[in-house]
Amino acid sequence: PPRRVSVSEGAARSLVIRQPGGYSGPWSPEEAPYMVQPMDMLASRRHEALCFVGPARTGKTMGLIDGWVARNVTCGPGDMLIVKMSQEKAREYSKTRIDRAIRHSPQLRALMSTRGHDDNTHDKVFKHGMWIKIGWPAATQLSSSDYRYVALTDYDRFPDDIGGEGAGFPLALKRIQTYLSRGMCMVESSPGRECVDPQ
Repeated sequence: PPRRVSVSEGAARSLVIRQPGGYSGPWSPEEAPYMVQPMDMLASRRHEALCFVGPARTGKTMGLIDGWVARNVTCGPGDMLIVKMSQEKAREYSKTRIDRAIRHSPQLRALMSTRGHDDNTHDKVFKHGMWIKIGWPAATQLSSSDYRYVALTDYDRFPDDIGGEGAGFPLALKRIQTYLSRGMCMVESSPGRECVDPQ
């Protein structure tokens, strides 16, 4: 059964960050304390979505996606879709963030399926059956599938109309509908331009 653990607590318990030439070690809420509340809202049963807009390089992806992935895998399994801005960025995210997190986080590594076809660039399957799909804004990625969790990242770089089906956010909300209050959609973005004080 799922454990009643907040997203930030689950991330702190299970996510190890490995950045060659940069920080390596456990994820800590003390590094970006302003991300704890948005992260914990990802487990809300009263809301169907979390929309977060914040400056670049402030820990959004690490908290809202990497941390959410770690908590979901270890404490609340359910199929998850992560949508990056392009196919190339999806591949890069898989290799540099998800693969490294699984390799260096003992709890995640222990839960990863040992079957070869369960671990490829765009698909990660775990022993308890959870599937993580890493995709990009395309009609085939955001249609005809059910996910308990959906994360749209760098949403400001998504096309306004995805394959004639409309904007990405409404399509993502449809993917979690089957799960009712247990589903959650997260969209994060950075401001399109810097705010300038007119004075």
